[in-house]
Amino acid sequence: MIITNRISIVSLLVLLSLTFALTGQAMQRKSSFRYSKFQPGDAVRISILEIMDSQASKDLKSFNIDDDYTIGRDGNILLPLVGEIKVVGHDQESLIELLTEQYSPYFKEPFITVLPLIRVTLMGAFNKPGSYRIDPEESLWELIDLAGGPSSDCNLKSLKVERGGKVVVKDLLSSFEMGHTLEEIGVRSGDQVLADEKKEFGIREVLDWAKFGVTLVVLYLQIERYSN
Repeated sequence: MIITNRISIVSLLVLLSLTFALTGQAMQRKSSFRYSKFQPGDAVRISILEIMDSQASKDLKSFNIDDDYTIGRDGNILLPLVGEIKVVGHDQESLIELLTEQYSPYFKEPFITVLPLIRVTLMGAFNKPGSYRIDPEESLWELIDLAGGPSSDCNLKSLKVERGGKVVVKDLLSSFEMGHTLEEIGVRSGDQVLADEKKEFGIREVLDWAKFGVTLVVLYLQIERYSN
């Protein structure tokens, strides 16, 4: 009995330690990244957890509030139940407070999370080049994965970031390999990530050059023969 109680106490202490550690990590992430650059064309990923009556929960499920919402030119997003909400000018914390206030009449105890999604365009040697919205704390791996990954002829050494027609970040291969976040790399909303195709010197090119060399040799021998 004593041994069992000791094991239970140890298990409880371990569980509490893990809980505090995870909570500390979450608080550290929150304090180190307070996004305040919402702009038209970006998006906001909103999720609502609630404690409410089962009937009310059943009635509200059809609204599908958890979703990604594109920020319009006017800086607003259109949300179920509450309509248009101004996003530009808020940071994550103030936007959460605003949404909590707006949804309080519909949810007993709404717990709302807000995730900013920046807009980045991938061009060049990707399987599905195009414009994508992504969390700036995701890695370059996740961004390229949205585009279906690099194409088979992609030159990863050519990866670079352009902004306004100018290269602002180059030599991205190390960041790609180490899994650096877009925020760490310095990628901003509206940037372009470009990758060139490989310029391979394959067996066909070798054979062509060999054939060309043989032709030159034969031509030289013929000229020598006629000159003699």
